[in-house]
Amino acid sequence: MTTNDVTVRHLLDLCRKNEKTGIWQYSAFLSPAEQDDLLRCPEAAGFSFFLDGGYESAERRILAVGNEAESGPPELPITVISVKPKSGKYAEELSHRDYLGAILGLGIERALIGDILIRDKNAWFFCLAPAADMLVSSLDQVRRTAVTAEITSSDVPELRPRYAPLRLNVASERLDAVVAAFCNISRGQAEKLFAAEKVFVNARPAMDRSARLKDGDVLSVRGFGKAVYDGIEHETRKNRLWVSLRKLV
Repeated sequence: MTTNDVTVRHLLDLCRKNEKTGIWQYSAFLSPAEQDDLLRCPEAAGFSFFLDGGYESAERRILAVGNEAESGPPELPITVISVKPKSGKYAEELSHRDYLGAILGLGIERALIGDILIRDKNAWFFCLAPAADMLVSSLDQVRRTAVTAEITSSDVPELRPRYAPLRLNVASERLDAVVAAFCNISRGQAEKLFAAEKVFVNARPAMDRSARLKDGDVLSVRGFGKAVYDGIEHETRKNRLWVSLRKLV
């Protein structure tokens, strides 16, 4: 039995618990692969639930089981933590890995942490309550940069998705062709990304590289970014396509 099989069994247990108690049930944060395994599970189709990461286009999301008619409105246990350098002048350019390393260094489990968003020299963590308390009280340094951490609202301008228009010239709408152009690599190199399960469409691992993207699909390639696919602009005389995307920046 794989780790994800155990996770799906646990998630299904939460679904059954909601059926018995009528009380909303929430999981820890799930990876895209864990979410996909749940959505592919036939038994899950019989339950009422949704996935939420605390903001639009979140990758890591929690499972919320229930429905408002029977359980009332949900109260998602997601807290947003704002992390800022104490001195912007001396702050380093910190990466996602730097912030995650600082979090795990406090002994916080990865499943308690959702997405980490970085804007300039500030960051926002989406997390569950136990992690929020420890982050606020204990996180004071990331690499060599002194920081402060505090609970904040999720309704702040910096957390709203920002997109940049992107046009790609591709042979077709096949997923592998678009991924190669999106990452500016060869089709052969793109195949390695599929084999390593680093390509996602609508938060689900992309298993069929020959599949065609549809308008509104969200393409995510780990290490290269995320974009919304807006379809074909026009076809060239050489039967190639110009396609439009909006890349998350």
